[in-house]
Amino acid sequence: MRAFALAASVLVMAGVLGGCVYRVEKQTSTPAASPSTTVVVTAPQRTVNYPEGRYELYGDGRTTPYYWVWVPAGATPPAPPPPPKI
Repeated sequence: MRAFALAASVLVMAGVLGGCVYRVEKQTSTPAASPSTTVVVTAPQRTVNYPEGRYELYGDGRTTPYYWVWVPAGATPPAPPPPPKI
């Protein structure tokens, strides 16, 4: 009888200490192909008008940095000034 009680207590302790064990098979799936995204790059706005005059944007952003020049209303646009030194 003692052997039975010892075996039962060992089984109970193994169950308590072992916790719940279960097996889950992981399903791997490849994500569906997302639709291609088209990016449209527009040219920056080159002038901003005000009643007193306008700002004009010079430079190309690659070889010459962008910079704004104020042109008063009624004035002939001057030659663009040299780009700012960085």
